[in-house]
This record gives sequence, C-alpha cells and structure tokens, in this order.
Amino acid sequence: MELHPTLWRTCRVLAGVTRLRLLRQICRVPGLRVSDLATLEGIGESRASQELRRLQSRGLVQAVRMGRRVRYWPLPDPQVPAAKPLLNALETAFRRSPRSVETEGLRIASAFSHPRRLAIIQVILRGPRNFGALSGAVGFSRAALNRHLRILQARGLVERRAGGYRWKADPHPLTQCLVRLVKRRSASGG
Repeated sequence: MELHPTLWRTCRVLAGVTRLRLLRQICRVPGLRVSDLATLEGIGESRASQELRRLQSRGLVQAVRMGRRVRYWPLPDPQVPAAKPLLNALETAFRRSPRSVETEGLRIASAFSHPRRLAIIQVILRGPRNFGALSGAVGFSRAALNRHLRILQARGLVERRAGGYRWKADPHPLTQCLVRLVKRRSASGG
C-alpha cells in the first residue's frame, strides 16, 4: 500500500535537523552559496551540498547557477504539488520562531514520514477510532499498527482516550499544512 509517496518522502527529508537549518538559512537569506551555508551551519561543503540536493529533490529549494557558483533560493518546484504549501508553512514557522523549528519541525515531519502513519492519520482525521476499527480500516498487523500509533502519540499528534484514538489538534503551521495535504489526497481518492 503506497499512500502519498511524495508527501511521506518529503517529510522524511524534512525530518533532518541539518536540512531544516539549511532551509531556514535559505529562507532567511535567499541566494546563498553552498560554501556560505556550510560555514553558517558549521558543516563541510560536501555535506551541505548533499543535504541541499535532498531538499532540491523534494522541490523545496532551487539551485541557480550564476557563473561558477551555484546559489540556492526558496522557490518551490511547480512539478511537486506539495512543495509550495510546505515551503509557505515552513517560512511562516521560521518567521514566528526560528530556533524552535528544528525541534518542532523534526517532531512533525517525522510523524508524517512513513506511508503507514499517513494511512493512520487519514483514517483518524475522519473521526476517533478504537483499535479494532482502526486496524480494519488500515489493514496492518496489530504489531505494526501499535508501533506507528506509539510514534504518533509520542509526537503529540494522536491521543488515546476512552473510545479510541483521536487526532490531537496542533497549531504549528507545518502540521496544519500537512493535515490539509492529507485531507486533500483523501478526498481525491489518493
């Protein structure tokens, strides 16, 4: 079952502190070079380049060659539908609380970084479900469902109450954006 391949893979890329820091720097000062970004983050140019390629592969930054140098801009790739709303949400989060984005961004992105967790989120967003109903809706083994529910609970996005598991509202712009994207995919049958 391959739900939201682009979304969960993009979240997997965002679930890296170094990548979030690099993206924050690019949003703060567009047009930085790899060497600038590496210096700002205290990492080697090779590592910075590798992490920037990962961000670029998900459509979140654009590399523009200017002479011998490549500069990075926070420009979403129009071929990646989720890139623009995600970049907008991250830019909002960077402006509101630049330092907490690393911990909050990591918490949120890691929650959405697996196709099984997206399937669980998709079902729970429609309303609370007990374990049996949730298991029937997603079709995972009990062990797999338990494992992914524990992760979602640890990330503060799902809570267990009498009657079952339910979505726990999170005001962070990245969470709000990801929920909209999951709902949109759900409504379109994806």
